[in-house]
Amino acid sequence: MKFSREIRTGLIMVVGIAVLFWGVNYLKGNDFFTRQRTVFAVYDQVEGLTSTNPVMVNGMKVGMIHQLTLQPNGQIIVSMHVTNKVIVPRNSTAEIFSTDLLGSKGIRLVFGDSKEDLVDGDTMTAGVQQTLSEQVNAQVAPIKAKAESLLSSIDSILLTVRAVFNENTKNNLKRSFESISNSLASIENVAGSLDTVLAKQGRLRVIFDNIESITTNMKNNNENLTKIITNFSAITDTIAKSKLAETLDRTSKTMAETSALMERVNRGEGSLGQLATNDSLYTNLNSSAHSLDELLKDFQANPRKYLKVSVISFGK
Repeated sequence: MKFSREIRTGLIMVVGIAVLFWGVNYLKGNDFFTRQRTVFAVYDQVEGLTSTNPVMVNGMKVGMIHQLTLQPNGQIIVSMHVTNKVIVPRNSTAEIFSTDLLGSKGIRLVFGDSKEDLVDGDTMTAGVQQTLSEQVNAQVAPIKAKAESLLSSIDSILLTVRAVFNENTKNNLKRSFESISNSLASIENVAGSLDTVLAKQGRLRVIFDNIESITTNMKNNNENLTKIITNFSAITDTIAKSKLAETLDRTSKTMAETSALMERVNRGEGSLGQLATNDSLYTNLNSSAHSLDELLKDFQANPRKYLKVSVISFGK
């Protein structure tokens, strides 16, 4: 069966019009070949959302924005087509988010925990994700606050430093550095003296050897030293226990009497004084002692001369 040119042209035009109609509606979010449901969400701010923007679940496209309607109270009703192939809990949230860094918008379905599924005509809970600038501002805000606080602290420190480092402080610092320089010079002199002492290490060694020898002898004679200290302690205890004051008093009196006696002897008083001062008395006593000594010697040599005993007298 042959079709005339007019019929073929008409069929081509009808098919073209149908394809064009389908394409336009597909771009609007109306897919006649896919079973889908229409759901709604109400927003105070849509952040530049437009029709034909995608509806996503975990990064996968599951629908498309169909229409945005401005209400008299300023709210915006967004209708969207969501494929029936995806089971969406009824308490899920439709959240506007940025699909790329350029600021393109879309709606992301955040699933809830309801056991009931989302059906055609339902109104979902609306939500808006923070924009990139808002997220950056949220991250930068604490840093900004800390930076401002730090700058304020630095400013206070600079004011304090400026107040401290006045002319008097500069002069004091100058004198302090001069004192440090003098101290270093003194330390250098001490170091030189120490070098001199170390150069005489031999003498120091002899001194230390002598000290060590003394300590060694004391250690070896520790027992004797202990005895000496004990004896000395005993002596001091005895002296302490004795009537030292009374003894000293008696000794003082005895010395006084002896001194008086010696003065009398020097003056020639008494026999002892005459003997000490009178030469004739001394000579007579010396002569008498000599005669007595001669008599005793003669008596020892000739006892019969002085003992005349008669034998007859014993018989009477």
